[in-house]
Amino acid sequence: MGANSKLRELVRNKFLRDTGTLQVGAFLVAGGNFLSAVGLAFLLGSTRQGEFYVSISLYSFLWFLVNLGLVSVTVSHVSAALATKDRREATSWLAYLLKAYAVLGGVVGVAGVFVLPWAAVHLLDARSEVGYYAGLLAFTPLIDLPRVVAGAGFQGARRMLPLAQSDNGFELVRVFLVLLGALLTGDLRGPAIGSLAASLVGSVLALDLYRREHRAIPDLLPGVGEILRHVRDVPLRKGLAVGLRMGAVQNLNAMGTQILPALLLQAVGSPAWVAYLRIAQRIMAVPLMAVRAISRTALPALSELAGAKEMRGLCRAYFRTSLYSGLLIGGAILAGLPLLPLLLERAFPSDFQAPIWTICLILAPGYVVISFSIANDTFYLVTKTLRVGILLSILGALINLPLIAALAWAFPTVGVAWGLSISMMWSLWHPAYVYWWYRRNVVAQGNPEAIAS
Repeated sequence: MGANSKLRELVRNKFLRDTGTLQVGAFLVAGGNFLSAVGLAFLLGSTRQGEFYVSISLYSFLWFLVNLGLVSVTVSHVSAALATKDRREATSWLAYLLKAYAVLGGVVGVAGVFVLPWAAVHLLDARSEVGYYAGLLAFTPLIDLPRVVAGAGFQGARRMLPLAQSDNGFELVRVFLVLLGALLTGDLRGPAIGSLAASLVGSVLALDLYRREHRAIPDLLPGVGEILRHVRDVPLRKGLAVGLRMGAVQNLNAMGTQILPALLLQAVGSPAWVAYLRIAQRIMAVPLMAVRAISRTALPALSELAGAKEMRGLCRAYFRTSLYSGLLIGGAILAGLPLLPLLLERAFPSDFQAPIWTICLILAPGYVVISFSIANDTFYLVTKTLRVGILLSILGALINLPLIAALAWAFPTVGVAWGLSISMMWSLWHPAYVYWWYRRNVVAQGNPEAIAS
């Protein structure tokens, strides 16, 4: 009876149900990324595939320079507003995301057309086509706009099934169109155009799902028309301050682990090794996709605890989530390593296998450590301590980016991978700070309602 009672309690737990829903979707997305990488390896070869990844990294670098953490901030405020039945405030925040994302996406798209072709040739010593298609891909955020706003609405309202359906539908379309484009052209044109077309289809799908969910829960989820009517009313400065801080935490991490390493490899190595590194990162990130699912569930859940000023419960949820996810994902990474050579032999051309296996071995310790960093950004956001997260991220960037660059220069093939694995260890500082914050603000003061100002 006791075991059955606990099982029923787990099934009724909304956090676990939401996490399970997103986790299944996350693994499907990871599978799509892997299939895309395998297909491009055969259709384009290592050099052209690496150039495609460099184009993506170039436009992503420009986007992350101006992206202000808008989605996370919006989800946090929408979740808190809906928890207190303040539907108007939730609508206002979704309208703000729509307006700000449209403005920034338009700026990046126009700037990308003029800046990225020059940067590819003169800064990275890449072919001019790499910069041209990077400029074309810079319009991706603008095309993704409906899907992004719909996703924020789903996440804030904790409607995880349509969120997973939107993500999975987009990923299936993206894999199909990117591979179809590569098959038809054999160069960068096909994957780049296929990627943009997939963003358009994904936005149409997300918009349809959002309208369906609004009809199901009209009292909770604002309608599309309501959001559009509020766009003119919300000032761009509404979430600028907190968005800038949140964006700094997220963007520095993405810059250091995904974008700059690819650009460094292009500058000091070759496009082929960009492909090997990106594929190895995607393979190692398959177990880590569960972290993304848990994180997307943790943000609204921890926001609700913070809104109710249940700070002891918030800290308890943070540590439990981080520990359990780290043990689960880290264990999966280590258990999967012995099987990886067989997978590579079956899935990739012969010239890909040894470099990818080497990079995966180098990256494994870093990915195990970072699997415990599930809810760091969320904690900083809901406890209003983003300045600490920014400081730790800046310090990490100041230390780790020169290290990665130095190793890349000394070892043009695997130096970036060594630098990445070492830099991931920096994430241990975040839970250390959370523990200190908990002892200082909750335990020492005996005040579970304390929130750092």
